[in-house]
Amino acid sequence: MSARRGWAWRALLWISVLVVALAVVGLQLVVRPQLADDPLVGAGRLDQPAVADAPGAVLPELEAPTQQASAAKVAERLAAVPREGLGDVVALVVDARTGTELYREGAGVRTPASSLKVLSALVAIDVLGPEKTFATTTFLTADAGTVVLRGGGDPLLAGAARPDAHPQPASLEELAAETATALKAKGVTTVALGYDATLFAGPAWNPAWPDIFARSVAPITALTADHARPSLARNAFERAPDPARFATDKFAGFLAAQGIAVTGTSAVTTPTDASELAHVDSLPVSRIAERVLADSDNDAAETLLWQVALARGRAATPTDGADVLATELQRLGLWDEGMRVLDGNGISADNQVTPDALVGAIRMALADPDLRPVTDGLPVAGVTGTLAERFDEADAVGGRGVVRAKTGTIRGVNTLTGYAVTEDGHPLAFALMTSGGAGQTSARLWLDRASAALASCGCS
Repeated sequence: MSARRGWAWRALLWISVLVVALAVVGLQLVVRPQLADDPLVGAGRLDQPAVADAPGAVLPELEAPTQQASAAKVAERLAAVPREGLGDVVALVVDARTGTELYREGAGVRTPASSLKVLSALVAIDVLGPEKTFATTTFLTADAGTVVLRGGGDPLLAGAARPDAHPQPASLEELAAETATALKAKGVTTVALGYDATLFAGPAWNPAWPDIFARSVAPITALTADHARPSLARNAFERAPDPARFATDKFAGFLAAQGIAVTGTSAVTTPTDASELAHVDSLPVSRIAERVLADSDNDAAETLLWQVALARGRAATPTDGADVLATELQRLGLWDEGMRVLDGNGISADNQVTPDALVGAIRMALADPDLRPVTDGLPVAGVTGTLAERFDEADAVGGRGVVRAKTGTIRGVNTLTGYAVTEDGHPLAFALMTSGGAGQTSARLWLDRASAALASCGCS
């Protein structure tokens, strides 16, 4: 009897191990990819910063064409792409030089997911200017007793300096060193530390975002570092609930390392009579926008939108940001009937845009050098960003290194927005929007294959 009972316990143990293993696999393959465009997005690749620029755009000069791409041939190529498990499709392909429509499927608005970042990044560059930067600043109160760390809304601010990253973001470590030097020059070695994140009004969490995204976007504040991630490891998704306090605690540690004792920290508003000690400037908006698009950086996309709201004289809030985005898209001619935007990063499933707006933004960026960071930031199929691990199927490899496009994935929605150059030299701008169907895998395969079919097309 005891032997039988022992066998039963061993069987139960193995069953438990198997259940746990299956749960882990399910988390990795089913749940986690739903959090954002792929398991690495939301906070970008903080664990593995880029060390060089992405490959240059493969694009002929957008001059008057000598011949027109054939709409019939484009349609033939796309019709040949298998559609097993595919749901609803709304798609548009145009000649990027002329805007001539070459292919259209479906009609109306659809949820763009992170393809919305194409629109919000373009608006940010257009309104703020490609060279605009945001300063993180330290001040000393008039009584020399308190240092105030004031956030300027730099979404890529790092904690520790990252000399090997390209491009190098501003860091709290660098700011602490400059601040300590200025304090010691005044004979100050002990201070209280206040932090001021009042540039953004909030609420820090957009009410249009599902709670599940709390692991792929942090609360949006004017003072944050390392995307509020306590760990920069690739598979670490934890976010600090109070990004401003999290950044301040890091800064206090860096000050201590520089010989400045910190007696305590608290949230403050910078006094009007405080004097500046030091500041560090963010990367320019053009570089931030490239990062937003390449890595599908949810935090940075939303932060840029709030900066646009401030530039237009509005408060930095989710509602004001969304209102300003709609207004700016209308001004740029990128607004159609039925469209609705609730954020800048595409997390909300209630965002609704047309493929025409997405394609229009791609064409606008290709034609205007000031807006070109939008297309320069698009992931390269099979090479960079959120497309690095895609386009590996036999009938999709033709798009590797040629297709450049922004991904978009939330539950039940998969999109791809960008451009490709055909084998005979036609630059084609496209937006492919899918929803429903058998699941994410089927949709992504079709998106990869369809865009690869455009790249490998002899469409004259």
